[in-house]
Amino acid sequence: MFQKLKQFKALHPFTSLILVAIVVRLIVVIFVPGFGSHRELQHPTLFIGFLDKVKSLLGVGESQGLMLLSRSLYAMVSIFTVSMIYRICDLISNKENAWLLALFPALGIVMPSFGIIENASAFLGLPLLLYGANVVLKQEVLRQNNLNENVHRSSFLIAGLMLGFGICVWYESAFIVLCILLILCIKHNFKGAMMTFIGMDISVAFIWVLLLILNVNPWHYIVL
Repeated sequence: MFQKLKQFKALHPFTSLILVAIVVRLIVVIFVPGFGSHRELQHPTLFIGFLDKVKSLLGVGESQGLMLLSRSLYAMVSIFTVSMIYRICDLISNKENAWLLALFPALGIVMPSFGIIENASAFLGLPLLLYGANVVLKQEVLRQNNLNENVHRSSFLIAGLMLGFGICVWYESAFIVLCILLILCIKHNFKGAMMTFIGMDISVAFIWVLLLILNVNPWHYIVL
């Protein structure tokens, strides 16, 4: 049995990692009803504020079913985070090291207050940042290998959009995005840095206009 699991892990490292993450999260979602209701989740975030506004408009109150749905959504977000960590580590190392490194968040980062994440804004913004960073890293690797900086330039725009959305959810991550842009400049990929910056500006402007339409003050959610 153990030998078959080992062979499956060797043949399908990513699938085996995600299966581990799913099993852990199913246990948490089903058998830990109070999980996800810790004080860290009360940290004011734009996303949580938006959900509260939607619930008030729909007249939806707190219930066991709503809490179960909330825990399930957090679990799915954390699975995406695990997958991005694996893909980033795979790009800079190999599949074996990527599997081992991603195993820690697969077992640990289930909810905002469980693991290295302390609040809901960071928990929800991290997947967006990781996705954007993964796209930037992948395209930079392709650019270096192909010695062609023009083929994948639009991918940097997509990365910028995701990074911009990440900033809107988790304002403190702006420092991380600035570091990504700085690294691209150091690598002399100025066009990639510019496209990433443009994409970031587009997503931030879109969210800002949307908030103005919804009459929501975004400055209320900036907590440094």
